Amino acid sequence: MKVPDDRRERTVPRETSVDRRRGDVPESLRTLPLDDGRALREGLHQAIRDARRPTLVVMSGGAVGTRTRLTGNVTLGRDPTNAIVLPDAGVSWRHARIEDRGDAWVLIDLGSTNGTKVNEHRGDEHTLAHGDRVTLGRTLLRFEMQDHVDQAYDEQVERLLHVDDLSGLFVRRRFDQELARALAAAALDGSNVSLLVMDMDGIKAINDRHGHLFGAYTIGETGRVIGRVLGRRGMGSRFGGDEFCALLPAHDLAQGYAVGEEIHAAVNAHTYQREGVPLRPGISIGVASVPEVGGDAEKLFQSADEALYRAKQGGRNRVMR
Repeated sequence: MKVPDDRRERTVPRETSVDRRRGDVPESLRTLPLDDGRALREGLHQAIRDARRPTLVVMSGGAVGTRTRLTGNVTLGRDPTNAIVLPDAGVSWRHARIEDRGDAWVLIDLGSTNGTKVNEHRGDEHTLAHGDRVTLGRTLLRFEMQDHVDQAYDEQVERLLHVDDLSGLFVRRRFDQELARALAAAALDGSNVSLLVMDMDGIKAINDRHGHLFGAYTIGETGRVIGRVLGRRGMGSRFGGDEFCALLPAHDLAQGYAVGEEIHAAVNAHTYQREGVPLRPGISIGVASVPEVGGDAEKLFQSADEALYRAKQGGRNRVMR
């Protein structure tokens, strides 16, 4: 006799990956215990904090455009050892500190000469909120709580502000800021700073023979070569046209000259080729260092420029100090 469909034995799929007798439950099937309310609240709070991170943006002053993502307590001031250095004569050496107090970020004045203001209100301590404007001396900053989208956007803006598209090196404005910071730090601890001033050889001939697109390609390639040679030892910048500079903290004149020789060799060994056309540029490099030539940027540049002039006069495509 045929059994009606609704009376047929219904089978239940057998458990294969879960053996209840052993209590061996895969991680994906486990239930999160909710008996510890405090741990749950702390975990949720941490997740929110991880998703939104504080960032301090310099809106005016010598370091305009600088963005610093805060990961803990930081100090602000003219002292080059501060986490956030503000080159403003109205800012004290160690002007203020931002503290992470777990549930809030707090700005504390460190006894500065000109005081600290948040949204134009002066005080010794301020709890910061998204969008607050912080005034230190003549420098204006904005405190932001950023999510991942904000952070990605910020990185793009910072790149547009500070990085030369053609070469991938920093622009002169950013380079000058870092040079000033490096020289101030060297004056404090008596360390060396070397500066390389570089000018390409043969770009005019390449432009005249093949066109400016070939010249631009050669300049861009050279910037990337310089960046690779420097690595984390220093900072490279394209000053405009076919001129480059490199900053080398903690490098004396001999060490700076050695890096210059590395860059010279790398440029001359690099394969420059566009649309099947081989190109052969050179590079002349002048090197100077502090404290040998004094401690300010103007004297350092002057000395490096004089060394570059000697390299050009000596036959080009060489390193001089």
